[in-house]
Amino acid sequence: MPIDLLSPTALPLVLIGYGDIARRVAERHPDHPIISLARHLAPPPAGHRAAWAALNFDLDRDEPPAKLPSKAIWLYFAPPPNDGVVDTRVARWLAAIPPAQHPQGVIYASTTGVYGDHHGEWIDEQTPANPAHDRGHRRLDAEARFDDWCRARSIPLTVLRITGIYACDRLPLERIRAGAPVVCLDESPWSNRIHADDLADICTRLIARLEQGKPVAGLFNISDNNPRPMTELFLATAAHFKLPPPPCLPLADVLAQSSPMAREFLSESKRIDASAIQRELDWRPRYPSLAATLADCRAEDMADGQPISLPPRR
Repeated sequence: MPIDLLSPTALPLVLIGYGDIARRVAERHPDHPIISLARHLAPPPAGHRAAWAALNFDLDRDEPPAKLPSKAIWLYFAPPPNDGVVDTRVARWLAAIPPAQHPQGVIYASTTGVYGDHHGEWIDEQTPANPAHDRGHRRLDAEARFDDWCRARSIPLTVLRITGIYACDRLPLERIRAGAPVVCLDESPWSNRIHADDLADICTRLIARLEQGKPVAGLFNISDNNPRPMTELFLATAAHFKLPPPPCLPLADVLAQSSPMAREFLSESKRIDASAIQRELDWRPRYPSLAATLADCRAEDMADGQPISLPPRR
């Protein structure tokens, strides 16, 4: 079915994968026509005034809609498949887009997991990618596919290598309540994070720059520039909500008890330098530290007993 979301004042936004960050981005653009492509039908945010099209869409099976608006801005938030070293979802998507539907610009949400393990050393955008696990290889494959496709068509591409996304409703409360062990601080790997609202703010500035004809193309690390030992997140969260601190164990013992995905995170330690995006956008995070985020989190606002945890980005 053709989709007509042309607007005389704002470029349409195509949100490929509609989760928490896509929702926050949509909330910041009430006057933009938006197409949401996800496995669920997403309602428009409260106060959305422009056209809204929510499509039930499976990147593994479905072809892109018959007519996406031309000169739209794509924000690709969908994760890669669960196995292999190729992002077949990105490959299928790009292969199916005809010239008449080429976007004005593309923002791809990747992960700093493509760097692999650096034993706690500082990492910037010039550090060569060296994925330690298939998940990182899939992300790197997607980056390369978008880069080749956009270069061949002179379409600006911004790749965001994102660290762990968190917010008051994205804290590891379930694990803390369950008494799950953490790595003792002296062995804890370094971790990096970005507040969900700060990430949405970055996307909003990138969209504005595309609309102004001043795209910010390239590869950027996304973090609050305040790396800390991973275990600090659990200890500080427990203290803030007056919960018993989780027990600590040696790294080898925690690895032995962890799921395969958790072992991936625990086996990679690095400190991410994300100053390039701050310079490029003249932007500073609203939440520059874990302490700043926790200061906004009130126990009465949290969903008691709900599974709240840090998502799988690094």
